[in-house]
Amino acid sequence: MAEKFVRYFIKHSAVTNWIMIVICAAGIFALANLNKRLDPKFEIEQIEIDVPYPGASAIEVEEGIVIKIEENLRGLEGIEKITSTSSDNWGSISVEVEQDYDMNKALQNIKNSVNSINSYPTGAEKPIVYQQTQWNRALMLSIYGPADLFTLKKVVEEFRDDLLRTGKISNIRMWGLPTREFSIEVSPEDLIRYKLTISDIAQAIRNSNLNISSGSVLTDQEEILIRSYNKKYNAAEFENIEIVSSIDGREILLSDICSIKEQWPENRFFSEYNGQRSVGFNVMYNNNEDVVEISDITLDLARKYEEKYAGLVTFNTFIKETDELEERINLLTQNGIIGLVLVLLLLGVFLNTRLSFWVALGIPISLLGMFFVLWVLNISINQFSLFGMIMVIGILVDDGIIIGESIYSQYEKYGKKPMQAAIDGTLDVIKPVTISIITTIVAFVPYFYFYGMLGKYVWQIAAVVIISLLFSLVEALIILPAHLAHSKALGVQAKSNSFSERLRTSLDKIVKYLTQKIYAPVLKLCLRNRWAVSATMFAVILIIAGLFQGSHVRAQFFPEIEPPYARIQVEVPAGTSAETADKIRAGLIDKALDFGKEFEDTTKGILNPIQNFTSWMNANTINIFFVLPTSDKRDYTIGEFSDQLSEFIGVVPEAENIIVGGWNFGGTPISVRFKSSDYAQLMKAKDLLKDELREIAGVKDIRDDTPLGNNEFIVDIKPKGQALGFTLRDLTSQLRRGFYGQEVMRFQRGRDEMKIWVRFNKEDRVSISQIENLKMRTPSGDYVPFKEVADYKITRSIKRIRHENGERSLNVFANLDYSQNDLAVVMGDLNNVVVPRVLSQVEGVARSFGGQSEEVGKMVDSMTYSMLVALLVMFTILMFLLKSYWQTFLIMSLIPLGVIGAVIGHYIVGIPISILSFLGIVALAGIIINDSVVLIDKYNKMIKKGIDVGPALYQAGMARFRPIVLTTITTSVGLAPIILLTSEQGQFLVPMAVSVAFGLIFGTFITLLTLPSALLAISDVKRLANRKKKTRIELEPAYLQNE
Repeated sequence: MAEKFVRYFIKHSAVTNWIMIVICAAGIFALANLNKRLDPKFEIEQIEIDVPYPGASAIEVEEGIVIKIEENLRGLEGIEKITSTSSDNWGSISVEVEQDYDMNKALQNIKNSVNSINSYPTGAEKPIVYQQTQWNRALMLSIYGPADLFTLKKVVEEFRDDLLRTGKISNIRMWGLPTREFSIEVSPEDLIRYKLTISDIAQAIRNSNLNISSGSVLTDQEEILIRSYNKKYNAAEFENIEIVSSIDGREILLSDICSIKEQWPENRFFSEYNGQRSVGFNVMYNNNEDVVEISDITLDLARKYEEKYAGLVTFNTFIKETDELEERINLLTQNGIIGLVLVLLLLGVFLNTRLSFWVALGIPISLLGMFFVLWVLNISINQFSLFGMIMVIGILVDDGIIIGESIYSQYEKYGKKPMQAAIDGTLDVIKPVTISIITTIVAFVPYFYFYGMLGKYVWQIAAVVIISLLFSLVEALIILPAHLAHSKALGVQAKSNSFSERLRTSLDKIVKYLTQKIYAPVLKLCLRNRWAVSATMFAVILIIAGLFQGSHVRAQFFPEIEPPYARIQVEVPAGTSAETADKIRAGLIDKALDFGKEFEDTTKGILNPIQNFTSWMNANTINIFFVLPTSDKRDYTIGEFSDQLSEFIGVVPEAENIIVGGWNFGGTPISVRFKSSDYAQLMKAKDLLKDELREIAGVKDIRDDTPLGNNEFIVDIKPKGQALGFTLRDLTSQLRRGFYGQEVMRFQRGRDEMKIWVRFNKEDRVSISQIENLKMRTPSGDYVPFKEVADYKITRSIKRIRHENGERSLNVFANLDYSQNDLAVVMGDLNNVVVPRVLSQVEGVARSFGGQSEEVGKMVDSMTYSMLVALLVMFTILMFLLKSYWQTFLIMSLIPLGVIGAVIGHYIVGIPISILSFLGIVALAGIIINDSVVLIDKYNKMIKKGIDVGPALYQAGMARFRPIVLTTITTSVGLAPIILLTSEQGQFLVPMAVSVAFGLIFGTFITLLTLPSALLAISDVKRLANRKKKTRIELEPAYLQNE
């Protein structure tokens, strides 16, 4: 079957060339239409439930909303985990759906469950249930200038509307731009004077502020609609609303007793850019939108707006993802081209020019075929798929080299005609080449089954590699032999004295010298001392395993990946005044700018690296971002800058938490989660753990997610109050309406949803004494001071309550200075010593690890299972080819030896082992066995010819030395530019490249020396087991198959 297949395409070169043309044309078309983005597209398997509850405390939200929803969701199929956050005014529940479960079905089930609850508290708004969508930021703009906030709002909203009208942009997120509201304020004294309540005023406004339809009148001539248009849209229109009539019949209007103001809400939420009031502006894109097009449209319109409103507003691009995208794509593309050129040069100097050309042609054909399939599957060109392309470049020529060398050997050594040499040469290696490609593909299949956030990205590396390898196999078995048979590649080439020919001749001599003078005697030595070599091989495996087990190998979960900025994030205690928080923010900015003036980049001579900065405040959180020079204009990392800035700032006494630095891929390095139904025990465990963490070297930025809330005024009714007919609800409702306010209604004014509030005058709600002396209206209509009918106490509230699967939980977070400690060591100490010691001091508290540890746990669990399955499949495939347990086992044993090479490579390059390193090792598992398959296949063929075991192993090694070394060099050289990357944008790719390249180099030498020795040692064992009744060759599987 295989022979007919190969013979057909070699003889009918027109068909072969047409296949090549179709592949190339389809690939070129696809490449021009492929979507480009920074990260891959993926579906977020998470459903969010948000419930606004204005004026409610975190405990009220927990008891009235969150617990009810959690109980209703319990038992629904497809749910993996439920987490929730109850905070002031808001409840949020996140439902993590099981991987591969139908998201539409899960969403509908959850909506039905949430909507079936009919006991939500009065005042809670309707729950919003939605699936998380992958929105990525295309641009982050700061729109700022001397314009007042009204003008700034007008310009920004006009700019937003124009962007949305383009039809290319569907999501814009803004901050620092509050919505206006109507605040209708009254004094308590006026309420008493006119015997009114805030609810009376609210109802009067509702009755007068409306448009209403009252049907129609049908006359003989026409239908006349009956309507009233009385909705108010500005403060002046509310003044003449009648509230009540006085005793003398005079109308009391709203303006007589209330001040009516259109104002910004009474909370702090603002943004600044370089010290000027600004609006933060994020332009987002989804999986179906083009980030490059969106960026171009936005920036072009921003330039027009700057001209239109010159002197009032300025548009500054703070973060532009297309810059990062173009930088990374260019970086990877340039390094990919360098790798490709190096591979081509190697082919050119090790093979003859024509042969190397046809072998190298497999690279563009395979890549173009892959581009077409990516386009069909709607996979984008992104940093992960690009890395897959770079990784596969060196592998693509491996099968071509083996087949090309085999065909050339048939032509040159045996004197066959080109067509017959192409047929026989291809058939001679078709099995090991096909098996090698299949095993490599199988090794990459586990990438599709990795869980966790990283798993959503790395599968695209595997997709690119697998698709490219399949096209490579087609090219090597069909297109390459036909080209060699019908071209002059196998013809006699005229002698040339060119530089390339002289270089090739010199290198050929070097290769022959390495083969005959170095490899040959070393191989003979290893074969003679086969038991010592085999024992050394397994001893090294055990040593490396022991080093990992004992945490002697430097490791961290994720490599440190730098953001394009430095940041300070501060959380101030709840209840901190706006003025105090603003002073903290301004003080931090001043300190950072002072630090920038002193920070000198000794290499590049930049005295102040802070180019621009933006800051914003929201509730109790202050965020400050600093733009620094790009990596090519400085010789320090953003991490080093942040560490020195943190030291310069020192302690901020007013801050509850402060973080100076970037972000961590995969979550916080150290994250411990406690769960318990006893909140006091949770808090005790948190405090004990934070104390323990402060004693561990390198641990920094220790914080938790349960900050204390505002001081609370807790009301309790007195017996006198009860005697007067008061209930606790009556008292607290009157206080709420006066101090928080009663929302009258909402209406749409343009694009803004306007709220109307009625509350006390601002000067009547600034002190505790005003509450004490406030006249409370009794059920009978009389008035009595609050302090006579109620007691109160002031306590600190709970700001935020978290649940995991229905149980209260909290998290303790910390970052780690990797120059002072090893994360694996720290996590081991936490797991085995520190956390158990904490738990021994509390009751009823359970613990788990989150952050990077949780993410890695998901990856490792799925990686272990999928790799075991892949290894089993690879073992089975090799068994079909070799039909020998021992030979298959020896080939598979090369994988841990490749891991040794990967570990050595990390040590040489100076980077720690990370989860990304293990992703490279997974890929290495398939690549590393290819050379050994080719070597053993050659050995078995010699056994079938009747050559004894020892000579057969020697000759197989000598015959396969050149192609094995060449395939290893091409793969490693293709990855070399990535390994040598110094740019921070590509650092996360380096561990994978190091694992593959160094593991393959080390594995190749193992294959060429240790594998023959181990095979000969096994031959000794089989002879002893047979009591030397048969010769060595008679015990070999290949010889027995021959019989």
